[in-house]
Amino acid sequence: MSELTVPSDSRISPDGRSVAVTVLGPWGADVVIAPADGPGIPLPTAPSDPAGRSRHTPRWLPDSRTVLLVTEPVQPGPPLLTAWDTRTGARRELAAVPGAVEELYVSDDGTEILVLAADDGAERDGMNLGLPVRLGPAPAPVSHHPDTGWRRLLHGPLRAAGDPDGSVLPAPVGLRDAGPAGLTVWNAAWRGGRTVVATASEDPLPAGYYHARLVRIDLADGRTVALHEPRGQLAAPALSPDGHRAAIAEGISIVAGRPLLVGLGDDATVKEIPGAEDVTWAQFHPHDADRLLTAGWSGTGSRVAEIRAGAVTVLHEEQAVLSGAGAQPALSLSADGLTAATVREAPGEPPRAVVAPTAGPDAWTWRPVTAPDPAAAHQDGGHRDLARVRTRQAAWAATDGTPVHGLLLDAPGTAPGARPLAVVLHGGPSWQWSAGYAPADVLGLAPALAAAGWLVLLPNPRGSSGYGLDHARAVVGACGDVDLDDILSGVAHLVAQGEALPGHSAVLGHSYGGFLAALAAARTDAFRAAVVVSAPTDWLSFAHTSVIGGGYEETYALGDARTPEGRTALLARSPLFADGGGTTPVLVLHGEHDRITPPGQAHELYRALARRATAPVELHVYPSEGHEFTGPAHLLDATARAERWLARYAAPEATPRHGRKETP
Repeated sequence: MSELTVPSDSRISPDGRSVAVTVLGPWGADVVIAPADGPGIPLPTAPSDPAGRSRHTPRWLPDSRTVLLVTEPVQPGPPLLTAWDTRTGARRELAAVPGAVEELYVSDDGTEILVLAADDGAERDGMNLGLPVRLGPAPAPVSHHPDTGWRRLLHGPLRAAGDPDGSVLPAPVGLRDAGPAGLTVWNAAWRGGRTVVATASEDPLPAGYYHARLVRIDLADGRTVALHEPRGQLAAPALSPDGHRAAIAEGISIVAGRPLLVGLGDDATVKEIPGAEDVTWAQFHPHDADRLLTAGWSGTGSRVAEIRAGAVTVLHEEQAVLSGAGAQPALSLSADGLTAATVREAPGEPPRAVVAPTAGPDAWTWRPVTAPDPAAAHQDGGHRDLARVRTRQAAWAATDGTPVHGLLLDAPGTAPGARPLAVVLHGGPSWQWSAGYAPADVLGLAPALAAAGWLVLLPNPRGSSGYGLDHARAVVGACGDVDLDDILSGVAHLVAQGEALPGHSAVLGHSYGGFLAALAAARTDAFRAAVVVSAPTDWLSFAHTSVIGGGYEETYALGDARTPEGRTALLARSPLFADGGGTTPVLVLHGEHDRITPPGQAHELYRALARRATAPVELHVYPSEGHEFTGPAHLLDATARAERWLARYAAPEATPRHGRKETP
């Protein structure tokens, strides 16, 4: 799977005739232009830039010919804002950006740009591997100060260059720091002019995102006005064409939430839209400020809906993933709103950039504009194995009767009857398993294990997105309780159904899922093996060492490290200090440079289990890796170790469970 080239984002031109597709491959990122009515162009197998530089974040200008994008230098240095004439192929560097570009905005009339950039040294969240921004070599020493690492807005005009050769490329841009002073900006909406709507906080660390509020920013003087103090977290802001209203999704942690409509005039009202859940993207109709189009999760699939006069109308829903650059459901609309673009994938269907009309008899009928990677067409043995993997919906009840859902992966014909069970847990917890081509969380092990003959359960326990905000918030104050019960109930259900082989279950998890895997091994003897990847294991030390510490554990009511009672609560929820089990062999895998769950979390767990000496335990720390592993050699080594661990301790031919006296 690490060899695949896949589209990750799809942006339709204002006239609806072309699509700028961001493509990710083993060599990096690139942008290709596909005709919206074409047969589906093949994906590149190498970067188009002769120097091998990566390109990403394409944004169309109103002429539907020029694309702005970000070019990353080969050697460490600031990224470049580049203009590309898609008809002639000409490119021009417009500006060196003094920070990592997290978002790029173009005004509706194409005369201004706005860049959201993270300063050199700024800490980043788990979606960015938990690695800090480095525009050059890491300084020695690496210094930390409370007033560093901001995310700021950079504003500049776009002017025609007046080239005699007829080029339409704009002239180089002078970017000015538009602030706002004393605040870091996490995401924003802007259509041009002075008004920006953004989520912002005083703390520049990713922990500050958990305390961000909605503000209006005046680009002319940097002044801010608070609009909304959320109960949880905010994402996916949108601004109406007339500038009178904004929309924002309010949820928890990795936000898939309920949309809010916010007045920007004298009556700055905030209205929650009932009946809309798990929204991850929103945009007002280009010509009707009363219509809000949304995209989001629906269980393990995706949903597109329209909100008008407070009423929610579902326009399209399917068991597939319609995603954008943030790996959550998102769309791109033409200037008239009549054509949408996205990246679509589903079980058995590799990711492809697609377009669809938004009205008429063929509304939301997706047409591919890129062809699958040839490797994804199963031309070699590994991808033929993937073609055998079947994805099914799964449902069961927790011990308190709460309905729980997820996915089952298996390969029919590889082994008759009940199979050994691998339970693979996603992070977040407000992430989820979705009906994609090859679920990639937890080292991408789920499809590989299914192809190898395991029955694989991908549960979406309480805390997951896709089932409404109440489901996602159900773990607040109950992390490791109700969600672990949901998981264990799923195991019992599959055993009772005769699908899972009794006594041969393993649990694997990444990040928060790794926390649950470690907790299951500490509290129960339900699993014959556990694999814990990049996981928090000691919530008290996490609160002081993670870059999201001080925000994350408060959001989920794990405890407050500033009080004696809170410190006791944090320790009580930590796998490090849990008991009740202890005979499960545990394999711990971690990245050396992870700042979300620092490697000390892995060392603490390993030392505690090694001292306990009741079951085998191993720890492997991978150099230069962050919250997720990206180096192909490291990824393959980690997956091979996990496979051997499961084969040794949980497969049917594995040795019996080890007693409490075994030397680790």
